[in-house]
This record gives sequence, C-alpha cells and structure tokens, in this order.
Amino acid sequence: MEKYSRWRDASTGIQPFLPPVPPRTDSSLLIALSNVIHLIVGPIQGMVKLILIGLVVLLYMLFVPVLGTVLTPIAPLKRVWTRLFSAIFLRLVLFLSGFFHIKTETVSIRKSRGSNGAKESSTVKHGHVIVANWTSYIDIVYLASRFNPVFTQIFMDTNKVKIISLWEAIRLVGKMPESKPSSSEDTLYTVQELSQKASKGKWGPVVVFAEGTTTNGRALLKFAPVFEDYRADQKDGHFHIMAFKYEYGNMPPTFTVGNQFYHFFKLCSQFHNTLVVKSLAQGEAPCSSSSTTDATTITTTNDAVGDLLLSSLGNVSKLRKTNLSMSDKRDFIVYYESRQKGGKK
Repeated sequence: MEKYSRWRDASTGIQPFLPPVPPRTDSSLLIALSNVIHLIVGPIQGMVKLILIGLVVLLYMLFVPVLGTVLTPIAPLKRVWTRLFSAIFLRLVLFLSGFFHIKTETVSIRKSRGSNGAKESSTVKHGHVIVANWTSYIDIVYLASRFNPVFTQIFMDTNKVKIISLWEAIRLVGKMPESKPSSSEDTLYTVQELSQKASKGKWGPVVVFAEGTTTNGRALLKFAPVFEDYRADQKDGHFHIMAFKYEYGNMPPTFTVGNQFYHFFKLCSQFHNTLVVKSLAQGEAPCSSSSTTDATTITTTNDAVGDLLLSSLGNVSKLRKTNLSMSDKRDFIVYYESRQKGGKK
C-alpha cells in the first residue's frame, strides 16, 4: 500500500507494521472447495471456540489469581500452584486457538559447533531475562503458559521498564507506544534492577520485548535503550534469546494494528495455526559466562549490550534489522487510525 510507504524501511524495503498479505497459492478445485468450506464453517467454529476459551479463562482466573491468593502465606506452594495451573489453562487456550502443536528449536550461532554440534537449551530461572521479538498476543500467552514470567512495558522517554500483568501485556499488543507512564506513582526499574529483584523474590523470569511494540514478523525494529545499565564485558547477564515465527496460508496470527478481538475471532475461525519458537543455545547469549561475542565490533549506540542482543536475535530469527523504532510505530498508528476514520466518514 503506497499510502503507507513512509513506514517502509529504506535499507531493507520492508514494511514491518502493515498486516502481511497471505502468500499466493496455486488455484485448484480442491483448494476452491476448501475455501468455501472454511468460509461457511469457520465463523461457526470461531464462535464455539470463543465460548470455550471464555470458560477456560474463567477457570484460570478462579484457580490462579483467586485461589492462589489463599496460598500467599506459603510462598513456595503458591509459586508451584500458579505455575502449574497457568501451564494447564493457558496451554489449553492456545490449543483451542488452533495451536495444537508448538514447535520449539534450539539454535546455535557459533560457527565452531557446525551443523552437528551439541545444542543445549538454556534453563530459564527466576530473574533471568527473556529477550524476544514481539509479533502477537499469542507470544504473550505462550510465554505465560511456559514460564509464568514477569511482563514489562517499555516507554519512549525513559530507559526503564514497568511491571505489567498478563492481561495488560495482552491488551498492550497493537496499542500506541507510550512516551511515559500514565501515572507518576508507577514504579519503574532498569532491567538489571528488576532482574535482581525477581531473582531474590523468586518472581519468575523477566520478559523484555525490547522493540517496544509489535511488528508483522517480517523484520526487527531498533531496540529501545533499556539495557544501558549492563556492561558489554559482564558475564552474569542471564539473557535468553527467543524468536517467534508464525507460518500461515490464510490469515497471519501476527497483530500490529486494528481490532484485537475481531482478529482473535478470525484466528479461532481458522482450522489450525502454526507457531515455531527458536531459542539461542546454552551459553551463547551476550553477557553469559561462556559468551565470546566482541561488543566493540558491532556496537552502534550507547547501549552496547542492547546492540549485542539485537544482533543475536537477528541471527536466531533470520530477520533483517531495520532503522524503524517504536516512535515510528506510534506515528503509523496515528495515521492508520485517521485513514480508518476518514474511510468510515
């Protein structure tokens, strides 16, 4: 769409904010029949799934936030309880959404290992920082079901983050990036401060979507400078790099702008959806004890560790890096919404 060409990255030619166009497929009688069946059955299936997912969410709220509060005096038991039922109910939400099987891969970017080298997945512990690309609310549900982590929000005018709930993280997808917290009473942390508090309090790992906003999964945005308090030669960063990729033939599960509920309804109307999660192998993330990355060769900003993490994520995801950022996404949403309102008028 040429009217959105302003947000096409000059160096790659990629538009990371527009909903991607489904890939072209060869037309045949069988495909045409399948499309007709999907057109008729899909909406009915979507409605049934939404009802079932609503019931599962109610059970999740009963077992985790409500009954979990009763176990507050017994912190270890509460953590086990919350982790167990989050895994059960949120994985069921993903299953009902069409993600019957989620493929996970451990990727090595060290040339010395070669294709046959050992690729050990890293163990994610309390206080460890998960750095991932952000493409959908499904990313949030997957991470919550697997790790029961601490989610964070990034702001454009500060290099600190705010703790947010699972529901806030889901609703944040596709929203306009904020310049600063809406309330002066909100507590902000540097990523390293929050990592240390989460480790001490056994809150779970910390999720940082360093792009600050969602893309359509075609490229990576510039990272917000939220890792400036780390040193490039630090060996106790405890970072984990994860990349999300959705394979689709019709509607993409990625979400950048628009009506989130309607998008989820269409997602549930599809017969199945596919998610691949790639993780960087043990010890290969920047600031780890066995990392051999030389920050001086790739650092382009004051956030040396952020540059290293972005480079690692690009290698794992096989996505190209752009010169666009969350401030560009903010401008894009403003323009997109003005076009939608103008169209309705």
